Amino acid sequence: MIGRSRISFRFDLSPIVLAMFFLMSMPAQAINYIEEAERWFAKITTMKADFIQIVSDGTIAEGVLHLRRPHRMKIIYDLDEPLVLLTTPVWLHVDRPAEKILTSYPISETPLSLILQKEVKLRSDEFRTTSFLRDGIVSIVIEKRTGKAAGLLKLEFTERPFQLRRWTIEDAADITTTVTLQNMRFGHKYENKFFTPSNYQR
Repeated sequence: MIGRSRISFRFDLSPIVLAMFFLMSMPAQAINYIEEAERWFAKITTMKADFIQIVSDGTIAEGVLHLRRPHRMKIIYDLDEPLVLLTTPVWLHVDRPAEKILTSYPISETPLSLILQKEVKLRSDEFRTTSFLRDGIVSIVIEKRTGKAAGLLKLEFTERPFQLRRWTIEDAADITTTVTLQNMRFGHKYENKFFTPSNYQR
């Protein structure tokens, strides 16, 4: 009876050992980080964060980012001359209050449209999406070389906890802009008028 018990124990344990070995041997890429990123965005209703922006021409700026999904983002730059970027379901507005100038671009022609839509989908036949893990940072790279929203969008998440920390946009003119988020806060309540663009009378 003792011999049969030992045989039975070894037989039942071996699948568990093999499964553990298989999981430990899986490459990081086997984890579907793209789906995890989509789930992260789906859970977000509002977010407020400080940021540092670095542009490939050497320009550095700081400010505060406000997000209310879907569609609404307001980026307020801390500059000598006020500058605000504001998104709606249709437009990306560049607001220069000191000059009372509002310039508008179709949001569909910018990579930001991918993360501002109601249901964030980071994969499509229209663009190429890849992901990789390096030093605890998950990077998701979305490329579209022609047509609307042409350019590259790179999203960087900390692996644990899984949270967006930085994005980089490379536009059709090869200008690269990196925004790093800090002091992220969630669950803030915004009134609709906060995301209403200025109406300068001329």
